[in-house]
Parts: sequence; structure tokens; C-alpha cells
Amino acid sequence: MANALEEAHKLLREKIEYGQSLMENLYNFQHIDGVPKLHKKIRQEIEFLNRLQKSKKFKVEQLSCSNLRHLGAMVQTAVKPGVLAVCKVFHLNDDNKLLVDIISNKGKVWTKVIARNPKSLTALSTGKASYGARSILDQAEDYLECAKLYPCMYQPPQVIFDFTSGIEESLAKKLKIVGVIVKGDIIPDSLPIEDYDEEWDSSSSELDSDSSRNLMPDFKEEHADLNTLNLDVTTMMAYISNMTNGYCNYVFKQDVLTQQSAWETDKPVKPILEKLFEGKNLVCCQTAWDDFQKIVDILGGPMERSRAIELKEIITVFPDTYGGEDDYPRKNLKVRGHVRLRSKIVFNFGHRIKALTVSANEGFVRAALQQGVSYAAFLHESRALTEGKQDSATMIQR
Repeated sequence: MANALEEAHKLLREKIEYGQSLMENLYNFQHIDGVPKLHKKIRQEIEFLNRLQKSKKFKVEQLSCSNLRHLGAMVQTAVKPGVLAVCKVFHLNDDNKLLVDIISNKGKVWTKVIARNPKSLTALSTGKASYGARSILDQAEDYLECAKLYPCMYQPPQVIFDFTSGIEESLAKKLKIVGVIVKGDIIPDSLPIEDYDEEWDSSSSELDSDSSRNLMPDFKEEHADLNTLNLDVTTMMAYISNMTNGYCNYVFKQDVLTQQSAWETDKPVKPILEKLFEGKNLVCCQTAWDDFQKIVDILGGPMERSRAIELKEIITVFPDTYGGEDDYPRKNLKVRGHVRLRSKIVFNFGHRIKALTVSANEGFVRAALQQGVSYAAFLHESRALTEGKQDSATMIQR
């Protein structure tokens, strides 16, 4: 009995040390969205184990309650190159949420990490578990449904299930057929599955984890070019500004304009936009054009107003509602902080018509992403209208 208790305490100490090592591994990755949340989950597990260590009624069975095995597998994946976020919550609808373990490849890949025993996974998927328990197939359905709601560059993210402890062959086949990419060792079935449905057994079930990627269309193949560009107000201002049209050699009374002028000298914006615009259909929504025109009327100089007229000739203005209604997550995007109503209207318009939205509003894109909403966007540096400020500015001889 004494030896068993000593062995249990040794195992407990090892788990605590393992948890501490996981926290150390995350130390240099705090900049990744969600890592602090993952860090907190690990700390809570360690606190639970520390309480067990102090308890006089400690039982070795209680160690099975620890979630460190799964968290360790998540850490191992989170520290790989290309990870954008971890523990990211998305809304399936107003009532249901989905926690995505790992988001990588600029948002194009969602990964769920599964460290559970392969036998128990198979048993759960065939209904041999407690009432209400959701199987890995149920979770796959949720992931695939949610991925359709949150496309990246107008394609649903690829869904990967990473089985760090392996997965039995028949269950792996089912996941591949519905469109999930399976990673991890595929092992033979432990027992014949009596209720294994023959309809699952098709030629597509022979796909391996690499070839199953073909089930999800590749953005580069399907959309070699997004031929329609949706221009934000910030882009139209940058395009016609005197600063981007040869008048950047000024020190303005406004520090922000002087800073933009220095940036423009180092990295001119208009050549970037002109190259992007070449051969593309330029559009904007009515709200964007009306607000742009108001700004030009109030702040624009004669040359800037003339360029605005020229821009109007190459851009098509559509009603805000063109393209139908917004989809679920974008319609429910909360207007707060950097998410302003005008920006929501502009970016949602671009999403509905499957255009690339061109903007200097990086703050909106980041804030929307914090709410789980991503947009196909091309971001450039901001440039203000400056012709009216030149008379009070100091010209620099370069």
C-alpha cells in the first residue's frame, strides 16, 4: 500500500513538472492570439494538481481528471510556424459556439487536437458511450459547418483533426469522407464494429491524409485572381491625395501629416495601388462613395477634387445592399471600438460580392478578427488629403 501511494505521488509530481514545462514552452509565444488563454488553462490544471498533492485523501484515480495531456498536445502544435491563433471561439448561431484549437496558414487551416485513447474514440462514435456525449464525428460536423460560416479568401478553412495518440482505421475513413483531413497514426481497429455502415466504405475512403486535401478546393486554383476590388474610403483618399501625387516634400503643422509624408517618401502608396488596380473592376458601395465625396468637398483642394472626378469615371458605385443580405457572423459583428458602422457596411459589401476590399483600415480588420470575423482584404498605409494644408506647411528641398 505504501509503495502504491508513493508511486501515485511520484506520478503527481511528474504531472506538475510537465505542466510547468508547458508554461515555459509558451513563454515566447504570448504574442499569438489566444496563447494567454491556453497559458491560463495550464495554470489551472497545475493548481488542481497542487491541491491534490496537499490533500490527505488523494487517490491516484483523480489524476485521470487532469486535462494536461490534451493541453500538452495543443502546446506542441501551437508553437509550430504559421500559427495565427489558439483557443479561438466562433459562433455557429446565436446560441451555439465552437472552440477551434489551432488556426494557422493565415486563417486557411483549422486544427482540432485530440489526445484521447483511439479505442474510446471509436466506441463513442458508434454510440457506445453515455447519453449526450458527442462523438468525434459530431464534432467534425460542427467544424465543417462553422468553417463554411467563416471563409478565408472566400474558401472555407481546411479542417484538420490531429490525433496525437492515433486513430483507428474505420473512424479515420469516416472522417476523411466527410472532408476532414486526418493527421496522426492510423492503427487497425481493435474490435469489429458491428454497426459499421457499409455506405461509408467507398473508393474515396482510401484517401490518405495528404490526398484528402483535395477535398477542399485550393484558393490559388479556384481564385487565381479576385478581379473585383472594393475600394474603402481610406483607399480613395490615398489615391487622390496630393501627398501621393508628387507633393510629399512638406513638413506640416500636423505631426500625423508630416509622419505620413515621410512614409510616402520611403514607400509611395499610389504606385502600389495603380499596380493592384490594373485590369481589375473597381467598385464601392454608396456609403463609401458618399462619405468620400463629403470629405473631398470639405477638405480637398482643387487638384484633389479633380482627381476625385477622374476616379468616379473608373469606379462603379453600387447600393449598400447589393449582393443580398449579410451572412450570420458578419451581420452580427458588434459595432464597437475600431469596428465602426461605416467600415462594417463597406467590408460586408465587399464580402457579399466576393471582392477584395482595399483599405488602410487595419484597425477594423484586426478588431473584426477578434470577434471571429475575417475579410478578404488588401491593406496599405494611410494617406490623408493634404492640398489644403500645403500653404501653411514648410516645403523641403530634396
